[in-house]
Amino acid sequence: MDEHLPPPDDPRIDIGGIKFSPELVQYTCRQVSSADRSLSELLRQMAERRINLSFYCSGRDGELSRGTFCVAAADAVQVDRIFDGLSPDEAGANGQPWTGRVERITRIGTLTIFPHRRSPTLLGRVVASLAEAGIPIHSLCTSISALSVNIDFPLLDEAVAILGAVVDLPEHHSPFRPEFSITQIKR
Repeated sequence: MDEHLPPPDDPRIDIGGIKFSPELVQYTCRQVSSADRSLSELLRQMAERRINLSFYCSGRDGELSRGTFCVAAADAVQVDRIFDGLSPDEAGANGQPWTGRVERITRIGTLTIFPHRRSPTLLGRVVASLAEAGIPIHSLCTSISALSVNIDFPLLDEAVAILGAVVDLPEHHSPFRPEFSITQIKR
């Protein structure tokens, strides 16, 4: 018997589909003081270079904020250059270097479940199922229309197989995989 099958009293949840991202790099940046505007400066410079954020969420640790975002693996080199070019004295960072307050994780993939409609139930069961299978969740966010979970890119297919015990996909559905990407070129 498959250990990932839900108990009989936990029916599978109907969803519209699952989408995979291309390979991404995830950054989590932490504020060092309430005057620290370095994340805002980083995001401003990324926008100037037209680096797309495929995932962004922010939160607070007490009085200090943190932001987690993902970019295409090909854009990570540019993001790293921006980090290298930002002075620790800029934007209220009090001389604190990025090292130690930025976490960088490579080979991330976003698994997006849409539309989920039953957010509390689906969220809990997805997190529990992936945890039981030993698949680390690096970050996640939810909206009224989708649940996006960032996991190790090589584990996307395994995660969908595990979630098959939790969700009911439409007939003949397989996860959408991006076949191409679009980059805006500034003229």
